[in-house]
Amino acid sequence: MFSKKILAVALLALSFNVSATTDGIPASKKILIDKLLAQTGQSAVAVGKQYSDLFTQQMTLILKQSKPDINPKAFDIVEEEINAIMDEEFVINDSFKTMMYPIYNKHFTEDELRKMIEINDTEFGKKLIRVMPLISQEGMLVGQEFGQKLGPKIQKRITKRFKEEGIK
Repeated sequence: MFSKKILAVALLALSFNVSATTDGIPASKKILIDKLLAQTGQSAVAVGKQYSDLFTQQMTLILKQSKPDINPKAFDIVEEEINAIMDEEFVINDSFKTMMYPIYNKHFTEDELRKMIEINDTEFGKKLIRVMPLISQEGMLVGQEFGQKLGPKIQKRITKRFKEEGIK
């Protein structure tokens, strides 16, 4: 049971498509995509770190739940191995770029990438990069609060309709 859970998380972790093809994408466009990713904090190192943190948390939780009396050294091993794998995949093997090139290639021309990079090099662009994640996060929180306020109203209306329709 313990090993099946770990295997499931490992397979999920590696299920991101590293086999995406970058054939046909000009080197000049890849360079622009690299620059844009770096500007927006999506470098292979940064994203690899995010994945490492996520998978380490998941594996630690699974270990704690399935083996409460496990040797604490196991958690160090989990973190070290996950960090090593993410470094190998994201930095050494360029898996992140392999995944991202086709996506950016699909949605942006080289000219559009140049324009975004140019904007990001301005003070406004730097602010945009810094502030947009905060706006997204705040928007999600406001949306959750709004949803919580709507919950009772939705429940009341559905309960009323069920009663009217004789549904128990």
